[in-house]
Amino acid sequence: MLELPALYKPKVFVDDALLQSLDWIESFPWSEENTVRTDRDRYEICLQVKHYGPEEISVKVVGGCIVVEGKHEEKKDDVGYVSRQFLRRYPIPEGCFMDKINSRLSSDGLLFITVPRKPVVKNDTVIPVKHEGSKSKSKL
Repeated sequence: MLELPALYKPKVFVDDALLQSLDWIESFPWSEENTVRTDRDRYEICLQVKHYGPEEISVKVVGGCIVVEGKHEEKKDDVGYVSRQFLRRYPIPEGCFMDKINSRLSSDGLLFITVPRKPVVKNDTVIPVKHEGSKSKSKL
């Protein structure tokens, strides 16, 4: 096999600090794994909270919004110490059962918050046609 001289070999740019900062950004709760779905029968929020334990997460209803907060004090990690905190506020759509909000934390760090909704029933409405000043048909 033909070996290229070092002059022609592409150089790979690797900066450990850059890679660590990308990992840091991707691990925050606003990453791709966060979703909000509004279906006919439920409203569901899914958040990635893998860096928080169940005791470090709170879910509350405040002023018509679901408020999710995660916070942990300084902890030792691979490169030093880190503390994290986030606060998310989601307006609750109309027609939701506020007293039946449910939250669960999966083993892989996903927090699911589900609110059942009243099914939207669309009834057909018949609107009568009123005749004003109708005259009887003339004979032909």
